[in-house]
Amino acid sequence: MERYLNNNKGQALLDLILAVMILGIVSVISLNLLSSLSKSIEIAKQKLEAKYLLQQEVESLYAIEYQSWSYLQNGEYYLSYNSVNNPPSQIQGWYLTAGSQKYNEYTEYITISPAYRENANTVTTDSSYPNDTNTKEVTATVSFTSFGKTYTYNESEYFTNWQQF
Repeated sequence: MERYLNNNKGQALLDLILAVMILGIVSVISLNLLSSLSKSIEIAKQKLEAKYLLQQEVESLYAIEYQSWSYLQNGEYYLSYNSVNNPPSQIQGWYLTAGSQKYNEYTEYITISPAYRENANTVTTDSSYPNDTNTKEVTATVSFTSFGKTYTYNESEYFTNWQQF
């Protein structure tokens, strides 16, 4: 009986098999963690780019409003840029084109809607109040799909025809 208890011939093989199993489990967990981390980093980069594009849209809208209030007509648009004044009837700089635009994996559009006044200080989107022809609600939207999930970012602001006052 003692001969069987002190026999360690299979112990090294058993230790090796156990070590390989533990290493395999740790490797699978590490690869899943790295995959999730890589996915999270990619989504974070895309979100940052979407927020940058959204900010660019809003700032460009201020430039368009500054050129002329009449360029802000109700509807859905995307931003275009003309670097030369050719043809002369074309706006030089930022201008709005009807529809939405696909830029790489991002979809961009701007919605210009009428604004209404409850009173002299309160702007609303409730159409039961009088239409304020010198104020527009402008919503810039950027969306993208990443790993099967759609992300959408909006920024709404009221633009006022400040040149009218």
